[in-house]
Amino acid sequence: MKNNIIRLFAISTIVAATSCNFNKSINKDFATGLKTTGDGISASSVDITVNNEEASSDKYTYGQTIVTTFNDIDGFTVEDGKYFPKMAVAMVSKKGDTVFANSDLLPNSASGLSSIKRQLKGQVILANPILSGDTYNLIYTISDLKGDGVFVSKMPVELIKDSNIKISSEKLGYSEGYIMSATHKSVITNRKVGFNDKLLFIFEGLKGFTTKDGFVELGMTMTVEDYNGTVILDQPDMFLNQKATQAQVSQSIQASLVLTKGTLENPLKWHIKIWDKNSKAKITAETLLEVE
Repeated sequence: MKNNIIRLFAISTIVAATSCNFNKSINKDFATGLKTTGDGISASSVDITVNNEEASSDKYTYGQTIVTTFNDIDGFTVEDGKYFPKMAVAMVSKKGDTVFANSDLLPNSASGLSSIKRQLKGQVILANPILSGDTYNLIYTISDLKGDGVFVSKMPVELIKDSNIKISSEKLGYSEGYIMSATHKSVITNRKVGFNDKLLFIFEGLKGFTTKDGFVELGMTMTVEDYNGTVILDQPDMFLNQKATQAQVSQSIQASLVLTKGTLENPLKWHIKIWDKNSKAKITAETLLEVE
């Protein structure tokens, strides 16, 4: 009996040592659906933040920014106090099509990064060519330029339209409608804007217009009023006597707004109407803005 116990202990020790050498891991976060697998490379944790807040589900709003942070990356070959990571990212549709990919997010890592702080970050803006209403997988692949280790993270992304924008359409279709700050080059998803920001109300993929002689004749009104009902802006037809091709209309239609500093009561109501002058087709959109 004693010999059996000693032999069992010896076998257990060998198994434990072998497992440690392979350094393989699989982890899953059930809140976000994030799944990580490591083979030779590991991370103590992977943080997902959306617009600087911790992600708590797999649903995201069109235009948001996802930052993926890999903490305490380990398992790399270290030379002269440096490690040599390579990081790639891909967004893959549920059909298996790669919507976009970047094979080298760390172009300067070939010369090595300091092994003191082993933290890697990736950032993805959930906008064109990604479309709301679809589900994707966000995949990061981290590998060792000096070794064979690999670490992969895979996370589902269900992209939804901005609930702060109310859109209704009659005989017109569209792919996306959103607010963007041209000043900061970012999509507004929390209604908060600043004075003197150049804001764009953008519609992409508009279709359903009637063409005459190869051109579309459309109209667009824009009104802005504050909480007290004070009219700040009233544009009855921003496309007066203008024509466009169907391709131009389909690419994007934009309305711009700059709010100069003054007395107003939040929130502001921004209303847009686009209509076809050759039919009864139209689309209306409205959102509230908090000016800070």
